[in-house]
Amino acid sequence: MVGKFEVREASVEENVRELVGQIRSGDLVVAAGGDGTAGMVVNAVMESGKRVAMGVVGLGNFNDYAQTFGEGKFLKMVRKFEEGRKEEIYPMEILVNGKHFRYFVNYLTMGMFAESTEVFKNEKVRKKLGKVKNRLVYSGRKLFFWYLKNKRKKFLPEEMGKGVTDFMVVNGASVAGLFPTGEYFLEREKFLAGKLENRNFWKMLRTGMRALEGKKTLEESTEVRMTFKKPETMKIHTEGEGVELASVREIVIKKAESGLKVIRL
Repeated sequence: MVGKFEVREASVEENVRELVGQIRSGDLVVAAGGDGTAGMVVNAVMESGKRVAMGVVGLGNFNDYAQTFGEGKFLKMVRKFEEGRKEEIYPMEILVNGKHFRYFVNYLTMGMFAESTEVFKNEKVRKKLGKVKNRLVYSGRKLFFWYLKNKRKKFLPEEMGKGVTDFMVVNGASVAGLFPTGEYFLEREKFLAGKLENRNFWKMLRTGMRALEGKKTLEESTEVRMTFKKPETMKIHTEGEGVELASVREIVIKKAESGLKVIRL
């Protein structure tokens, strides 16, 4: 049997709750869409606690999930599922103030980069991004003008360190479809994480060039724990979806306690 769940214009949490109610043990759940859709499906599958497998057909602009799972062809995916050819990957989990907040597979950002992604929420920009031949150049131009306008803003609490504009966690095969990062999603405990100082343009450019070349700009970690002296308002961005949280005193980021069965092509 084939069932269809259509993502609504609602919060990630609302869509997750609805999809969880439809998942049954033994299912193959295929996310057909961009990274936001795939990230929502990951959360639903993980929260369902059911014995299911997941696949991805990348239909978005950046398609980090498609790069991690492989370019999904639906019938080939179904055949591998029927043959029992599943692999296990290890998503990340975010806890806020001691409570589960969200799972993600590829990357998380906080700070300047997270704020800058609002550029790509604009409908005209999204349409143009889907048509241009060189997305890297177009995206870079849009982000550069945003950077010039906003680089002096305060993006993170003082506890993160003087001059720090960004915090990033990487677990998937790429970031924003541009920067290759490895295969930490196959690791049970390790991932990449670190602080970045992007207020200086040349330092940011050097970091970006190293990332494009596949060189590590972050450190291997097994857990990230941030605590703040007073409640903070924080914007957390995971794989195309940003959310602003109020009254944040502690954030913990680590590998999820259980893996995720997937069909990789």
